[in-house]
Amino acid sequence: MPNSNTDQIIETSLYEAILDDISSGRIAGGQRLKVSELAQRYGVSASPVRETLRQMQGEGFIDIEQNKGAVVKRADANTIQNIFESLQLLEPYFVIWFAEHAEDHMLERIQAIQEQMRINAGDDTAAFRKLDTEFHGQICSQHYNSVAADVWKRLRGALNVHAAPLRISPGRLKTILEEHDALVDAFQNNDPRAAEKVIRKHLEGSFTQMSQQLRALGH
Repeated sequence: MPNSNTDQIIETSLYEAILDDISSGRIAGGQRLKVSELAQRYGVSASPVRETLRQMQGEGFIDIEQNKGAVVKRADANTIQNIFESLQLLEPYFVIWFAEHAEDHMLERIQAIQEQMRINAGDDTAAFRKLDTEFHGQICSQHYNSVAADVWKRLRGALNVHAAPLRISPGRLKTILEEHDALVDAFQNNDPRAAEKVIRKHLEGSFTQMSQQLRALGH
C-alpha cells in the first residue's frame, strides 16, 4: 500500500525542482513538458509528475491541452501587472512591521543576503533573482501573519517564473542594491514610513522594467 506521506513529500520536492528549473530558465516558456521525460529527469515515477503538473496548471504556470500535453506558459504583460499590483498591497504591510519589530539577528540575516547579492550582481541573473527573493522572503516570513506570508510566497514564485526570460539591466541591478540598502537603513532606524516609501518605489521600478521588456518582446 502506498505511503501517502511519502508521496506528498515526493510531490512537494518535485514541484520545487520543476519550478526552480522554470524560474532559472533551464525550462523555457513555451517548452513542452513530457511526463516520461520529466520522470526520468527527476528520478521519479510518472504519477507524481502528473500530479505536480496538474497543480502547476491550477496555479497558472503551465497549460495542459488534450492530446497536446503540458506547455510552460510564456510571460505576458497582464500577468506581470496583476502580480505587481498584489505585491504593492502586501510588501508595504510586511516592511512596516519589520521596521518596527525587527531584531538584530533578523537584520544581520538580510544584510548577509544583501552582500551575497552584491557579489553576484551582473554575473548570474538566476542566482541574483534567487537571492533577491530570499532577501524579501526573510522580511515577509518574520511576520506573524503566516497566511499573508504564504500568499506573498506564491506571488513571488509566480513572478520568478514569468521573469525567467527577462534580463536585469546593469542600471537596474545597481538600483536594486541601492534600494535594498535604503530598506536596511530604514529598518536599523526603526523608520516604517521610510521603509514603506522605499518598497513602493522598489516595486514600481521592477514592474516598469519588466513591462518594457515584455512589450519589446511583443508579449
